[in-house]
Amino acid sequence: MKIIISNTVILNGGDAAILISIIKILQKAFGKNCQFVIYDSQPETAIKYYPELNLRKLIYAQSVDSIRIKLIGRILKLISQWRLKFAAWCISKHKFSLSRLCTTKVEYESLIDYQTANLIVSTGGTYLVENYSLKARFFDYQISLMFDKPLIFFTQSLGPFEQPSNRQILTKIFTRSALILLRDRQSAKHIQELVSHQSKIAVVADAAFALSNLKALANAKNNQDNLGNLPTPKIAISVRDWRYFKTVDSAVGITKYIQALVALTVHLVEKYQAEITYISSCQGIKEYWKDDSEFALKIVTQLPEQVAKMVTVNRDFHNPETLIKIISEYDLVIATRLHMAILSLGAGVPVLAIAYEFKTEELFCKLGQAEWLIDIEKIDATTLIERVDALISSLPQIRHQLFTKVEQESLSAWQTSKLLSQAFEQWQLDNQPKN
Repeated sequence: MKIIISNTVILNGGDAAILISIIKILQKAFGKNCQFVIYDSQPETAIKYYPELNLRKLIYAQSVDSIRIKLIGRILKLISQWRLKFAAWCISKHKFSLSRLCTTKVEYESLIDYQTANLIVSTGGTYLVENYSLKARFFDYQISLMFDKPLIFFTQSLGPFEQPSNRQILTKIFTRSALILLRDRQSAKHIQELVSHQSKIAVVADAAFALSNLKALANAKNNQDNLGNLPTPKIAISVRDWRYFKTVDSAVGITKYIQALVALTVHLVEKYQAEITYISSCQGIKEYWKDDSEFALKIVTQLPEQVAKMVTVNRDFHNPETLIKIISEYDLVIATRLHMAILSLGAGVPVLAIAYEFKTEELFCKLGQAEWLIDIEKIDATTLIERVDALISSLPQIRHQLFTKVEQESLSAWQTSKLLSQAFEQWQLDNQPKN
């Protein structure tokens, strides 16, 4: 079975964790012999870090990336997109020679990939939001549906969609899709008006919970240790730059975030004699536009000298499985990145989350841990320190409930395989050739 997984950005560690999990879940649904072709934003770089994957460039990027002329570039890009759509139409009508005439070798091979795929999966994550351009996503979906392929959306946090043009396009795409997996109920509300058949929507666990270590979770449930009594507790802190503040000026918001983390780091070292490591799921890849370890240095350079001696910034790249092993050695994680939180929880390590989008709040509410979350819009040093102290003192009482919930999320992630196989079978029945 040939499966295309599209819209990946695997230089982002969270997206890589999602992709690896999706592959495992799809193999459970359709067998170990599945052939995966992955369409990514930067495949030429990603292959250095994930050489085992079959990576191609996003089909939208193939059509526009070579166009560098500023004045008429927009027009040329539109023409190029229509050129590829025409080529896809030609292939769908078995006019292969005509398609070859209007495509490059790589473009043609990519269109044949889509035409010969049995299933097309749009990766999970948070990219169908209006903070970002949706052009590349729409283009991919339109090509997929031109070939009448079953299109499945893996676990998404998406919306809200305020722009009428986006709503119109997504209504057509969602209506023709085979299955839409969402990881929170807020996302379901965002698209309920856009999907005519609600039966094709399912709210399930984030795919990355499939990477959870069940043995570690069993041990974590029964751990009664009081972190405050450990001689030198190990605490990991994950940070990220963020510029999309909604209730405060971005410069003010990010300054308060940094100040709060500086104060927290000082507090953890002075009160608990903690050993602090700044480490994140998105770091160590110089070719990627975000490196959380660079942002971490902005915080660490503001620490008093005596405190800084107990603080390390881990700047290396770690694939998701390696990161899980590293994090499993820690006693607590303060996580800004959602997938740093998920991978930490899956390793049996409690987390206090700093939420920059609704997806984190939705997850922690689902886990019954809303108390251990702080909105980045409202963060300040006093609130953050008080919340972390409260979590540390509460850990013996909350671990069992917390990691029971994490086990349930892991089970939910794996059970998605049944939804996938059922949706694929239903699509085949609904699209049988008519006599």
